[in-house]
Amino acid sequence: RVKVTIHTPLISMTKKEIVETGTRLNTPFELTLSCYDPGPEGAPCGQCDSCRLRSKGFEEAGIKDPAIE
Repeated sequence: RVKVTIHTPLISMTKKEIVETGTRLNTPFELTLSCYDPGPEGAPCGQCDSCRLRSKGFEEAGIKDPAIE
């Protein structure tokens, strides 16, 4: 039997805190997607819960979301 450990370092963070931490760590946010229903080219829909939460996190952090053009 193999022991499995799952690490979830972001679980207790707000979206704002995640964006701030990601920015500090130079996370390439332009390569990330949170959308539940992206368009054919991979563009986020901007309407689903995940898109709205992501947008709010970037807005609260005062950082432009590179996924939104």
